[in-house]
Amino acid sequence: MITILCLIIFAVVTLYQVRYAAGGNLTVRLPQDRNKVMLFTGQEALIICIFATAWLGLTPVIAIRVIVIEALCIFALLQSTNRLPWSFPLKFYLVFVAWLVIGLFYTPSLSFGLRMIIKYMYPFILALLCTKVVRDGETALTASLISRRVATIGVLCILIPGYLQLISYILYPIAGYITGIIAMAMLSFALVEFSNNKKRNLLWGIGLCLPALIKVYRTDIFGTGVALAAFFTIKYKLKALPIVALIGVAGICVMFFVPSVREKMFIGQDVTITDFTKGGKKIDESTIQTNYRAYMWKMAKEDLMNGHELSGEGTGRVQKYMYTEVNDDRRGGQLHNDLLVLQIDNGKIGLWLYILCNILIFLHCLKIYNNKTEGPYTRMFALTAGASILGVLVTMYSDNTISYSIVTTSFPWAFYGMALGLKEGRA
Repeated sequence: MITILCLIIFAVVTLYQVRYAAGGNLTVRLPQDRNKVMLFTGQEALIICIFATAWLGLTPVIAIRVIVIEALCIFALLQSTNRLPWSFPLKFYLVFVAWLVIGLFYTPSLSFGLRMIIKYMYPFILALLCTKVVRDGETALTASLISRRVATIGVLCILIPGYLQLISYILYPIAGYITGIIAMAMLSFALVEFSNNKKRNLLWGIGLCLPALIKVYRTDIFGTGVALAAFFTIKYKLKALPIVALIGVAGICVMFFVPSVREKMFIGQDVTITDFTKGGKKIDESTIQTNYRAYMWKMAKEDLMNGHELSGEGTGRVQKYMYTEVNDDRRGGQLHNDLLVLQIDNGKIGLWLYILCNILIFLHCLKIYNNKTEGPYTRMFALTAGASILGVLVTMYSDNTISYSIVTTSFPWAFYGMALGLKEGRA
């Protein structure tokens, strides 16, 4: 029954997206000003539709959904007559993609390798579409605010007990969904500076930071903390150091003094903050609760890392291992560490190419934001993108962030694309 429902939703959403990609216009009452109605072109409407429906994971058809959206984005890219303003980080990402393709030549599974490349390409293709199409702030803001509303409705649904199985199929596995919230929280905080509804957006941002705490998802708590630290670093540069330090102290306090987090963080109850600050009891993998992750990482390294640490074992190697080779509870699952997946698949070269590309985007966003001659919309989306891309990046250490690519990795890249497009349009 759930599968049929997901198929129906997928069909309806896809029909609308095809319509917009083919040039169908969209009239929207602007969420930022309910007194205004605006007509958007087909390509702009496609971006708005993708943003609004990105929160629909539709688990039974998620792979097909990613491929369809990528194809529609490429089609819309070709239809747009705007100039594509390439940036160095986007060009650099093509080097990473080229390395993934090289990994196909020595992978033990071409099909799993191609699947991984499709996942890595999604945020990049969406960023290109936003870069080429978005030229005014109203388009970027409308897509973002509608998406934030949908995300908030999803959060409220998650907090309703008894519906998690249904929600996790229609939306995403809850941890992945909440990872995607990081970008929406950073958008809200950016709007505090660049909108008239400062108090409302501040409360919205704080509210979107709470689900990770309420559901006690350590990965997303850490990701949100890093995103906030990056946010203030972009805004205040070196002056942000005290704020960043305060965020770090707050994170440590949450880890040790919030009972639900502490119970989930450590094995046993005798680990204290004194052990952390004064070198008491040793805090390592034997005291940290990894929920089976440490064992999976250890076994994957032992089974797959066979002397090719630099080049890796081939794109898609880990997926083949998890889906066809292991014969225990890991079979058909994920490794819960996308950075390790990258390292095993594509070696240290692939891992550091990917990390460096994210850092380059952050640095470019910092540069754009601190250029006071840029338009307010350009600076706002640069601030949002730069903060959220680092927050999402660190979640890859202990989660399947790439596997939830639509909702998690896409938004920071899309916001970066919007910043580049708005920069081109001087908005």
